[in-house]
Amino acid sequence: MLVGIDARYGLRKKRRGIGNYIYYLLSEFRRMKPPGFEFVLYVDKTADPEVVEEFRQSSFTIRVLSAINLAWWEQVALPLAAWRDKINLLHCTSNIAPVLFKPCPLITTIHDVIEFRRSEFGDTKLSLRHRLSRAYRMGVLPYVARLSDAIITVSEYSRRDISQILKVPLQKITVTYEAPTISHASLGNIEKTCSLLGIPQKYIFALGALDKRKNTAKLLEAYHQLRSQTNTDVALVVAGIEKPEVFAPLAREGVHLFGFLPDEIIAVLYRHAIFFVYPSLYEGFGLPVLEAMACGTPVICSGTTSVAEVAGEAALKLDPNSISDLSAKMKQLLDNPELRIELARKGILRAKEFSWERCAQDTLSIYRKVMDDTK
Repeated sequence: MLVGIDARYGLRKKRRGIGNYIYYLLSEFRRMKPPGFEFVLYVDKTADPEVVEEFRQSSFTIRVLSAINLAWWEQVALPLAAWRDKINLLHCTSNIAPVLFKPCPLITTIHDVIEFRRSEFGDTKLSLRHRLSRAYRMGVLPYVARLSDAIITVSEYSRRDISQILKVPLQKITVTYEAPTISHASLGNIEKTCSLLGIPQKYIFALGALDKRKNTAKLLEAYHQLRSQTNTDVALVVAGIEKPEVFAPLAREGVHLFGFLPDEIIAVLYRHAIFFVYPSLYEGFGLPVLEAMACGTPVICSGTTSVAEVAGEAALKLDPNSISDLSAKMKQLLDNPELRIELARKGILRAKEFSWERCAQDTLSIYRKVMDDTK
């Protein structure tokens, strides 16, 4: 079976959620060498030459497709390339797929339907580029869902949300869980890392973003409450913010804000934090929760959406809409070392329930089923 895969975001040097999903899924395919499967990876000019070479040496065929813009790549260049390559099955991995021309059976991974929910979080002040992209994706996605022979998503919460928003039957959607990409073995050197970043060695760790659903502003306010009520000297370190300066007015004493940091530094920050806090309002999966758990770090996270599903019983849950609850839960975990030890132990066990091998095997099963059903 010749499978074409939209691998754009996975073969870049800097990757976030969807990019990591693609990269680690393909890495597992490379390790497994599944009999009966060959893969053609479609990328654009943003692909990193070193990452491309990494997969080219593993007998993947790489096609770099040119296009005048994103929509043209997705709606014209990709389906034409798949047709020319005589692809048996096309897997579009990034919430979008061709709708003008379907060259073969189609599987689409829809990670979430956040664009249809964004107004619920007050996230309406978007750049012109984002507004145009959002209009395109919201307009096309319902057609993608109907044209796809199967839909893959990454949590049961997202499965039900996609079914409700896009009006597709639940039985058309299959969950393949993601897995941690950082492990307990990622120890690193905490003294060197803290010196490099200019932070103290006693800290709470979080990942933030400008996106309001990530709840960074409420986290900063909750930390301020915690500090004023307890006189703690434990710092709050927040990484992953596109423009950290936007939150500078909210960053009072003890707060350290950072943009994107290398994976090896993130691993050290996870591993040595007193705990990790993730108060997101909406996620399709919530990978940072599992990554913190895999590093042996206790976790406080939202008790809503897929975050609660992923965390299971291995985290201290909070109401992400309540600053006072967020502050209280941080105080509870800060004051209770026994609870931190218990959550760290549970978290390591919980993280082991997820693996990229299982994700890859489940994905291959979906490939086989679609091909059998469309014969």
